[in-house]
Amino acid sequence: MLNRNLLKTVSACALIVFLAGEAFAQQNLPTINVGASVRRGSQRSDARPSGLANGAPAVPAVIENGSPIQQTTAGPVRGYQALTSRATRFETPIKELPMSIVVIPRKVIDDQQAISQAEVFRNVSGLQPAPPVFPGGVGPSLRGMRAERYIDGLPNYYDYGVRDLLANVERVEVIKGPASILFQGGQSPVGGVVNIVSKLPTPERFAEAGIRGGGYSYASPYIDINQPLFENKSVMFRLTAQYETTRSNIDVIRRRSYTINPTIKFAPTDATSLIVQGLISRRDQPDYPGLPAIGTVDHTYYSVRPTAFLANPGLPATTTKSSGVTVRFDHKFNETFSTFTSARFSSSSIYEPSQTTLGNEPTFYLDPTLAFLGGPGVIGSPSQFYALNTIMSQQTKEVSVTSNVMTKFDAGPTQNKLLLGGDFNRVWDQGYMAGANATPPDPNIKSILDLWGLGGFAPLYPILIDFRAPFYPPYAYPLPGQDFYTIFSRVDNAYQNAGVTAQLQSTIFDRLHILAAGRVAFIDISSTEAALTPPTRFNSSTTQFLPRVGALLDVTDWLSVYGSYAQGLRPVTFFNGAAGVAPKPEGSEQWEAGVKLDGPMGLSGTLAYFDLTRTNVPLTPPGTLTQRQSGEWRSHGFEADLVWQPLSNLSFLASYAHIDAKVSKDENPRFQNAPLNLAPPDSGRLWGNYAFDGFFKGWSFGAGLYAASGQVIEIGRPWATGGYVTFDAALTFKHDNFTFAINGKNLGNQQYFVQYPYLAGRVMPGEGRTFFANLSVRM
Repeated sequence: MLNRNLLKTVSACALIVFLAGEAFAQQNLPTINVGASVRRGSQRSDARPSGLANGAPAVPAVIENGSPIQQTTAGPVRGYQALTSRATRFETPIKELPMSIVVIPRKVIDDQQAISQAEVFRNVSGLQPAPPVFPGGVGPSLRGMRAERYIDGLPNYYDYGVRDLLANVERVEVIKGPASILFQGGQSPVGGVVNIVSKLPTPERFAEAGIRGGGYSYASPYIDINQPLFENKSVMFRLTAQYETTRSNIDVIRRRSYTINPTIKFAPTDATSLIVQGLISRRDQPDYPGLPAIGTVDHTYYSVRPTAFLANPGLPATTTKSSGVTVRFDHKFNETFSTFTSARFSSSSIYEPSQTTLGNEPTFYLDPTLAFLGGPGVIGSPSQFYALNTIMSQQTKEVSVTSNVMTKFDAGPTQNKLLLGGDFNRVWDQGYMAGANATPPDPNIKSILDLWGLGGFAPLYPILIDFRAPFYPPYAYPLPGQDFYTIFSRVDNAYQNAGVTAQLQSTIFDRLHILAAGRVAFIDISSTEAALTPPTRFNSSTTQFLPRVGALLDVTDWLSVYGSYAQGLRPVTFFNGAAGVAPKPEGSEQWEAGVKLDGPMGLSGTLAYFDLTRTNVPLTPPGTLTQRQSGEWRSHGFEADLVWQPLSNLSFLASYAHIDAKVSKDENPRFQNAPLNLAPPDSGRLWGNYAFDGFFKGWSFGAGLYAASGQVIEIGRPWATGGYVTFDAALTFKHDNFTFAINGKNLGNQQYFVQYPYLAGRVMPGEGRTFFANLSVRM
């Protein structure tokens, strides 16, 4: 079992690897400067609306100091280092922003031969993805709190459909901490925003097709076709598509997914562009309920096989779908004024039949015979669990719009960029969830109840599933008349987030960078719960001002220090208040301080300390069935995200996070000061890649590790997973238009569990040693 000290040692070694090579690397990679900021202190930096870079060709470019820069549709990158980000809604040098932003460029994804977005997320400190086997509805966690996955700067409520395929991903941008100033929509942007930046059309004509195959019968063909439609490149089209079919290390599980992403770009002039993106995706896989803590991490009474599927193997597949259209318009009036507007309409759904055993602990019944005689006897054993069949069906429609105007101006020793904008996000959410006993009444208990003339209570005592010799009945769609049939929820809700924002970025005397922003946020919730009699309804409206302020000082040309403060707001969409009281939005507040590196030794990145608090958390006080919003969660810790590129063909990536996340206020003593279950206290990633030259030119080899300490499974309970380390490697060969790669994951075949976000929390087994091969051709 990996303890925390070992993990800290591994992470410390990763940092030493970076710092040890400064003198050697200094001669190889000079300082990189972005835009017009060729020399600090001589010219102002040039930040432009992010859409204006969308047509940049993905071809090498050279700036004044001779360092190679790759221009992509998402902005310039140098190997593993992205030089700009859209965290402020327009393309800005990351080194000038007083906030923690991590960007994973496409080169990292390709070098690692990643097969899912979940794998890519683990390159970022403190970012924990939802497992690919999870159907949706839960976002990743960041800094120990729930975060939100955006697509191209717009929210993606519930994240249904396909969320893990990579064919259409240009880069991943992670904005840490409350991001409500510019990213207000979605369920839970408390820990931050993970923005997936899509591939866009380029002036270059090409067509790429490939297939990846490997362990667990994995097969995934994909295409990427880019075609200018006119000779002057004023209209360009791009289509990416991917299909995936795979089994799993878990019994029974088989997943089929596909995504189709057509995009067309109109660019009649260099100053104007219109981009229209389409999305169609679908995912089919049986619902995986995870494993209980008893029998997995707790072997006191028995053991459950880690790869077991604790439901009937004939369970119908869960289907999630998503489709939508995104439109983005950019226009640059002159060197001073520009504007951009993004809008999306999307529709998503989930149909989820499930057979579930509840909780992490076994089920015990009061013995009805002894109960009637006044005795305390119970029926059951530590390996027996109550099971029920459930069905959840949900449909959502979402409209998102953000429109902004940006101006640049100088005033004395300052260079300034002012953004004025507004945004609107509305979600219509309809669905229901029902369930019934999965097993018939226990015949022994039923016979006793019949003797007492109480046979009508027999459905309260269904046969329990014994995990030592499990038998799972066929799944039956829950219907009225079945034992213990219950409609748990039938909702017809609407959630609306809107706001107006002003943001000022100023550079003073070329070394002090100020970011100040304010937002007037509007949240409106309309909720109807028809599962209750009579139905319950509430309407909630909130208007609140949210600030963000930060400052970054360039101590040297390669070293900067910064500090920042931000607030956020999150709607509460499900709430059972006393006397029908409507909920207030949850609040979030973060203080952050750190160091940014962008030096001549090829070392770049961010080291940060953060203190994040979530307020107005709903809780259920002891002895009641209703909720109050008196809870508070707090997370604080240290993070490091570093890239070291001592040579143009040698790159390293390292990340580490120490997170102390707890329930800081709760009326139930069981939860007070209990660790949260959204992230391990310590986790880290190290990866290196070398591209050969000379006789072996075209070959590259990469290897790395991921390590994590044990993680709490369920808040307020004693169970936790164990720590683990996994190793991976990839070997790639490129020749002319062909690419062939083989890679292995978890090469040490480490056996471990990870926390699984099912119900209050369960576990699932990590995948064992697997190998994959990828073959593609580009014409």
